[in-house]
Amino acid sequence: MLVYFYYAMDVVAFVCCLITYKWLDKNFKWLLALLSFLVVYDFVNIFDWLNLHNSNAWCNNLEDILLFGFFTRFILSFNKRPKFQKRVYLIAAIIILLSLIDIFWIQGPWTRATAATVVQNMFLIWLICNYYYRLLNDESDEYIELITHPPFLALTGIFFYYLAMTFYYSCFSYMAYRKNYDFYLIAATLLNLTTFALNFLFSFAFICSLRKNKLSSLS
Repeated sequence: MLVYFYYAMDVVAFVCCLITYKWLDKNFKWLLALLSFLVVYDFVNIFDWLNLHNSNAWCNNLEDILLFGFFTRFILSFNKRPKFQKRVYLIAAIIILLSLIDIFWIQGPWTRATAATVVQNMFLIWLICNYYYRLLNDESDEYIELITHPPFLALTGIFFYYLAMTFYYSCFSYMAYRKNYDFYLIAATLLNLTTFALNFLFSFAFICSLRKNKLSSLS
């Protein structure tokens, strides 16, 4: 039954984005397309409609690449340094190419491409840490209340999600080989909880964006 609860949070995040879309900053409006995709994708996966060769690994591998590309762009939208952006996009393109090689020619499309996933995750974690560093060392006089700052909320949700994903897939192959099902249950629960946190923080970020932009329009 928990799978339906976690799916419900996908829907909640999507509805919050849809309702507040008019007042969202341009950077956040891109999330509506992503959340629309995830609502459909996760619904289809609940019923195993994408299973081929008794596995849905092939579509999960491709979903990881899609999310990697999308979140790379989303995180970079808060970094206005053109040279840095170009370098990051180049590295991201190389990672995507290596991921495709891993999926189709190394680990195979019918198994989880754990090596590619871990590399993607660590790169996104580094990007978010770079955002945190710049935020903490910002010399402008503008006061930022982090608990209601939409970019901070959204990127923190992404950060914890990919941190859990990295832990999960770093140990996945080894623990699956040892048939350690206790680890699988604990890791899967952790992953589900961080997915819940991601959707919750996205929803809260949308609401804070609505409040912030409405107050700005009134002042």
